[in-house]
Amino acid sequence: MRKTTLVILFGALLSIPASANQGRKSFIEDWQGKRVGIKRTLFTLVYDEHGRLGKTYRSRREGLTVVTPSSGVFLRFDGRDSEEDIVSSDPEQMIDQINVTYRRTSSLDVGFFQRIEPSVVARYEPGGMLVVKQVRIDRDRVRLVFAKSADDEAANADEVATELTIQWPIALSSGLAERPQIEALIRQFVYTIIETR
Repeated sequence: MRKTTLVILFGALLSIPASANQGRKSFIEDWQGKRVGIKRTLFTLVYDEHGRLGKTYRSRREGLTVVTPSSGVFLRFDGRDSEEDIVSSDPEQMIDQINVTYRRTSSLDVGFFQRIEPSVVARYEPGGMLVVKQVRIDRDRVRLVFAKSADDEAANADEVATELTIQWPIALSSGLAERPQIEALIRQFVYTIIETR
């Protein structure tokens, strides 16, 4: 009797994380691969990143648009090299702040170089179309990574166009019970395009 009870209890404990993660898995499956139309401008930083060993990674892209349930919308560039995140409401001010924050002394102590060298803040305007390339759920944020739509002649399916981050004020539940509110925030920026066959 005692062994049976332990087996049942152990089985029940193992099933809790699997069922709790179903909400997250379902959210990812429902959004990933969807074609969406843009309702509100999304911002992307295009930049070159200079590595520690002299290698330069050109034309990298990082979506800047962040929306929260209580603090509204702002732009954020995630910090690197132990630097704080850079937050602003003005794209041009964001470029200036990145230039100052990521200016480094050269390894030969002769002059300076830009670790992160911003080129431009690209804008994806209402009326455009994108595809949800990837969905990432972290402790307190959900990030939708968009690629250009196949309808776009300049589209490269592997290239990130922009991103939208939903920043939650506390840790997200394991079952993603916050999904209706998260989707309401997403739908401020994009709408799902119904495919007809």
